[in-house]
Amino acid sequence: MTEPTAVMEQTGARLHPLTPFVKGWAWFIAAALGLGNQLIGDEGLRNNLKLVGLALAGVLVGGILLGTLSWWFTKWQLTADAIRVDSGFLFRRTRIIRFDRIQAIDVAQPFLARLLGMAELRMDVAGGGKSDGKLSFFTYAEADKLRALLLLRAKGEQGVAQQEHEQQAEAETPPLLVVPTDRLLGATLLSSTVVGSAGALFWLIVGTVVFDFHIGLVAGIVPALGVLRPIWQQVVGNHGFTLSETSHGLRTKRGLFDVQRQTIPPGRVQGLLIDEPLIWRLLGWARVELDIAGMAGKKEDNEEDRSGAQLLPVGDRAEVAGVLARILPGFDLDRIELRVAPTRAKWLRPIGWRYLTYGSDDQVMVTTRGWVNRRTSIVLHHKTQSIRLKQGPLQRRLRLADVHVDTPQGPADAIALHRDEADAAALVQAQADRARAARRSVSAPVAVHTQPKPPSPDGSSSSAASVADDRSER
Repeated sequence: MTEPTAVMEQTGARLHPLTPFVKGWAWFIAAALGLGNQLIGDEGLRNNLKLVGLALAGVLVGGILLGTLSWWFTKWQLTADAIRVDSGFLFRRTRIIRFDRIQAIDVAQPFLARLLGMAELRMDVAGGGKSDGKLSFFTYAEADKLRALLLLRAKGEQGVAQQEHEQQAEAETPPLLVVPTDRLLGATLLSSTVVGSAGALFWLIVGTVVFDFHIGLVAGIVPALGVLRPIWQQVVGNHGFTLSETSHGLRTKRGLFDVQRQTIPPGRVQGLLIDEPLIWRLLGWARVELDIAGMAGKKEDNEEDRSGAQLLPVGDRAEVAGVLARILPGFDLDRIELRVAPTRAKWLRPIGWRYLTYGSDDQVMVTTRGWVNRRTSIVLHHKTQSIRLKQGPLQRRLRLADVHVDTPQGPADAIALHRDEADAAALVQAQADRARAARRSVSAPVAVHTQPKPPSPDGSSSSAASVADDRSER
């Protein structure tokens, strides 16, 4: 196999000229909604629509100028061992994505980009954040050719042939499960966010119609977005959710307008989260998310991003047990004995103290909390980075303490809340021992080539036990 000749080594190549429009149309819509709110509340402004039109035109022209500047100063190029992206006209930013760090590459077409025949490259980069591996936008043909070239350099001819074979096998193999759209819609409408937002919107409409209490369009947009946004994200974003099995792990495919695919290698799974809102529990439904090494990181504004991979947006108990068994062979959550928090924890959690539990087996540690929204965190012993004991002033009076089991960033956060002091101290030591033993078992074949790393001190808690960090999986 030879490299595609249509994609040449380029120095300072720019993206598609319509990139600013595809990325910035949402800001223009937001400005139009803001001016619409002013029109409702200001009668003088309603009588001067020319001023409103000029304001919208100014927003549009300003957005085009800023977008054009961003596009002009954004350039990409291929080097011998990496792809380099330079961006920013006020503050320069350079991303260097090495070929040997690329795990997978997908060509995606968001809705507006699809209408214009454009596409973006989404590279799954080991150790990178969500936005680090995105490069948008190209024409679809250019994106497809660049993907082939990057795959060839990242994996070699044998790797490209293997990936093409797997894609063909995936198309011919029946999926493990497909989530029905009606279940997605029902689960979204019954979620706590939508129910609460719908209630607020109802009382806002009642106050406006019955009591003639006008508070403006923006105030009504907030609860309306609380209803519409989850429906868009869950129903449209997860439309046709399909879970398949490949030689490299489980693979998900989802999306109505923006089709997204993701491969979940078993060796990179750090932990799992089972999310069960109150109404879902009555119907036997749950959502499963994963901590994956290199998936969570930093957002563009440097805020922490704890989102991971979605293994199952909504499923019944049998489907949840099935996908858990695929990720953790031999694991059965029902066989783990969970220990409830002591009764004096009711002074801190009057209702939810009964749902504060933890348990473990030879493979994982499990913690649960929450009575309105039940969260079950599952952490693999050999992925544990550190164990911390924390105790606040009220907990000291009640002889209680929290035990935190730290893993790489992600949705799973294993915390054994409000344990008896003696029980918490014993749990810290026991979990540290289990983690060390599990890590030695996993790394046994290469133990002669490595040196043991002493535990690092942790001054943030009254007692802590640290475990060597498995940096090769981060």
